[in-house]
Amino acid sequence: MIALVLAVTRHNVADWFRDHGAAVVGTIALTVIVTAAVRRIIPRAMRPAIARQMTGRPPEEIDRRVSTLSDVLVRTIEVVLLTFALFTILPEFGFDIRAVLAGVSITSIALGLGAQSLVRDAINGIFILSENQYARGDVVSIAGVTGTVEDVTLRRTLLRDVDGVLYSVPNGAVNVAANYTRDFSKVRVTIPVAAASDLTKVRAVSDEVGRAMAADPQYSEIILSPPQYLRVDSIDMNGVAIQVNGTVQPGKQWEVAGVLRARLLEAFQREGIRTPWG
Repeated sequence: MIALVLAVTRHNVADWFRDHGAAVVGTIALTVIVTAAVRRIIPRAMRPAIARQMTGRPPEEIDRRVSTLSDVLVRTIEVVLLTFALFTILPEFGFDIRAVLAGVSITSIALGLGAQSLVRDAINGIFILSENQYARGDVVSIAGVTGTVEDVTLRRTLLRDVDGVLYSVPNGAVNVAANYTRDFSKVRVTIPVAAASDLTKVRAVSDEVGRAMAADPQYSEIILSPPQYLRVDSIDMNGVAIQVNGTVQPGKQWEVAGVLRARLLEAFQREGIRTPWG
């Protein structure tokens, strides 16, 4: 009896595979091949066009732009290919695709009534990507959150802050985007000195520290314009706060600012310029 059941089953499977197997296997194989080709071709095809559009920009920024746009495009195409393959294969298993499509239509209407936020996220995501407001690897502040962009899709942006916390921000919530790593960055260091300090000497020492740092091989390629004395930022009971400003490569402002503060304090102590602490 068992042998008879197995024989009938094998016979039915063989018949089904003869009638439908080629379509199923062919669709799956074609989907896999096209998906692999899309993942390989799109980044390479986009790079020349983006490089021309961003002529003069740093290679790292171009790489981030290519990575961000190509990933979004590849994911979208993959969803389309998967949907096409699914609706091609379902009839081979006896599913009535018309009924499925009717159900999808009804579901789409129901979702559409309550998914305005999803549509808003997608539309805003298109503007974010097309206008190059930010890309993967940029440090930005959006929707009250500041961090490094780890991923951007049409629906949301993933940000990781300095504490390692990962935030998922809906693109519809991005009304203003502050990008800290685009084109160039400013270093602004405020150092307090004693109220009786010779400000002419403070200016000279500050400028010398900035020139020396810009000439340092470790920072010469990072610093675009040497930090220099800008102004007296404030005067209060703690003394006089002077501000030293410079221009650096995007994203390097925090590193340079930390080293500049230390070198200014060392130079002030060496030159006898007193600070409020001694």
